[in-house]
Amino acid sequence: MLVCDCNDVEYDVIKESVKKHGNDIEAIKDATDAGTTCECCLEEDCDKVDLPLPLAIKRALSEL
Repeated sequence: MLVCDCNDVEYDVIKESVKKHGNDIEAIKDATDAGTTCECCLEEDCDKVDLPLPLAIKRALSEL
Protein backbone atom coordinates (compact mmCIF):
# COMPACT_ATOMS: atom_id res chain seq x y z
CA MET A 1 0.00 0.00 0.00
CA LEU A 2 1.66 3.21 -1.19
CA VAL A 3 2.12 5.97 1.41
CA CYS A 4 4.57 8.28 -0.40
CA ASP A 5 4.60 8.42 -4.20
CA CYS A 6 7.69 10.59 -4.65
CA ASN A 7 9.95 8.36 -2.56
CA ASP A 8 8.10 5.07 -3.20
CA VAL A 9 7.45 4.37 0.49
CA GLU A 10 5.08 1.52 1.29
CA TYR A 11 2.91 1.10 4.38
CA ASP A 12 5.04 -1.75 5.78
CA VAL A 13 8.04 0.60 5.96
CA ILE A 14 5.96 3.17 7.83
CA LYS A 15 4.67 0.51 10.22
CA GLU A 16 8.22 -0.59 11.06
CA SER A 17 9.20 3.03 11.66
CA VAL A 18 6.18 3.57 13.93
CA LYS A 19 7.39 0.62 16.03
CA LYS A 20 10.63 2.54 16.64
CA HIS A 21 9.39 6.14 16.74
CA GLY A 22 5.74 5.98 17.84
CA ASN A 23 3.71 8.84 16.38
CA ASP A 24 6.70 11.20 15.98
CA ILE A 25 6.05 12.21 12.36
CA GLU A 26 9.36 14.07 12.02
CA ALA A 27 11.35 11.01 13.12
CA ILE A 28 9.31 8.83 10.76
CA LYS A 29 9.93 11.25 7.88
CA ASP A 30 13.67 11.25 8.66
CA ALA A 31 13.81 7.45 8.86
CA THR A 32 11.74 6.70 5.75
CA ASP A 33 11.97 9.84 3.54
CA ALA A 34 8.16 9.78 3.32
CA GLY A 35 6.72 13.27 3.00
CA THR A 36 10.06 14.91 2.28
CA THR A 37 9.73 15.75 -1.42
CA CYS A 38 6.42 17.17 -2.68
CA GLU A 39 4.72 16.74 0.74
CA CYS A 40 1.33 15.80 -0.80
CA CYS A 41 1.22 12.63 1.32
CA LEU A 42 1.27 14.76 4.46
CA GLU A 43 -2.27 15.89 3.58
CA GLU A 44 -5.06 13.45 4.41
CA ASP A 45 -6.79 14.19 1.09
CA CYS A 46 -3.75 13.42 -1.10
CA ASP A 47 -4.90 11.51 -4.20
CA LYS A 48 -1.40 10.34 -5.24
CA VAL A 49 -1.21 7.60 -2.61
CA ASP A 50 -3.27 4.73 -1.22
CA LEU A 51 -2.89 5.91 2.38
CA PRO A 52 -1.49 9.35 3.30
CA LEU A 53 1.25 9.45 5.94
CA PRO A 54 -0.82 10.78 8.88
CA LEU A 55 -3.44 8.07 8.32
CA ALA A 56 -0.75 5.43 7.84
CA ILE A 57 0.74 6.37 11.21
CA LYS A 58 -2.67 6.20 12.89
CA ARG A 59 -3.35 2.82 11.31
CA ALA A 60 0.05 1.44 12.32
CA LEU A 61 -0.45 2.61 15.91
CA SER A 62 -3.81 0.86 16.05
CA GLU A 63 -2.31 -2.37 14.69
CA LEU A 64 0.63 -2.49 17.11
